[in-house]
Amino acid sequence: MSAGRVLREGKDEAKLAPGERLGRYELIEQLGVGGMAEIFKARATGPGGFQRTVVLKRILPANCSDPSFVRMFVSEAKILGMLHHPNVIQAYDFGESGGTLFLVLEYVDGPSLGDTVSVLRETGRTMPIGVACHIARDVCRALDHVHNLRDADGAPLNVVHRDVTPSNILLTATGTAKLLDFGVAKYRASQARSQVGTIKGKPAYLAPETLDQRDVDHRTDIFSLGIVLHELLTLQPLFEGDNHQITFYRVLNMEIPPPSQARPEVPPELDAVVLRALQRDRERRYSTAQEMARDLDQFLAAQAFPSEEAVAFVQDLTALIASRQPPEIPSFNQLVATEERPGGHTIETAETVPGKGIRGNFGERVRRFLLGRSRE
Repeated sequence: MSAGRVLREGKDEAKLAPGERLGRYELIEQLGVGGMAEIFKARATGPGGFQRTVVLKRILPANCSDPSFVRMFVSEAKILGMLHHPNVIQAYDFGESGGTLFLVLEYVDGPSLGDTVSVLRETGRTMPIGVACHIARDVCRALDHVHNLRDADGAPLNVVHRDVTPSNILLTATGTAKLLDFGVAKYRASQARSQVGTIKGKPAYLAPETLDQRDVDHRTDIFSLGIVLHELLTLQPLFEGDNHQITFYRVLNMEIPPPSQARPEVPPELDAVVLRALQRDRERRYSTAQEMARDLDQFLAAQAFPSEEAVAFVQDLTALIASRQPPEIPSFNQLVATEERPGGHTIETAETVPGKGIRGNFGERVRRFLLGRSRE
């Protein structure tokens, strides 16, 4: 099917709801909506009672009229179709239904790293140093596979993820980290090009060369991973400011503190790994993700961190979240706008009811955490 057909038919695509089907996939519930696509937890079915839980990512109908969105979506599918690694989210299918494209991905039975960090902050806990290194080492292995991807003729594709952030790293129940979301990835054969002056990625996790509008390469992803590892160790955002301008300034100019400044028990050897990944001069940064993984492996071996620690961490954290009861769901009448009735009776609003509004959405965060997805 041509992109032109997608563009014409996608405009009439109805909004999907749980219980409906998209091809052979039954939608269970919506997990999130972004600027380009919506994501569902779904069930693949087949003969003889075959079933498999998957994630279905569908390009939003409104974006089907924009060729750039279609190209980005197709590019992501092409990259994922070539990637086969235990630390990279697996793509199972890519298809079309009702005039819109969809991508079927592996369902991960654990939280995103972004949700994990949020819960640790809320509960006043820290991430074990060994677990943080284990996760970063897994992501290094994923990036090494991504950066060395070749086409069918053996030519390097020079893939750069460009969006290595906590929300794009998932943890399985067995403690394995998986990298996902190649929606803004750059590679040699990609038709999805950035416009001049356009910055791809989340501001607080960008490398200096991205902000300077220089060409990015695989070392750009290593800098982003350095930011992530720093945050896992300290539970503090490294560069994030109150606005993009402050964040950009910090990425380009702020003196980068070693993690031990915020967490004294971080050993000097690990400080050195993090600060090397965060070198603004790419020539002084790790030259490959494999090189960074090797240093993390050596550190883990020297410190004798047990590999089972990551499994126990995910299990304990999941149990912690499950044990925290979400607030009672308010009735419809409680959600009616506040007004003063005769006799002084007041109807509660979403802002005043626990579990609703900006300050009381813990129940929603728990639900997203257990689903292993973020609505960011």
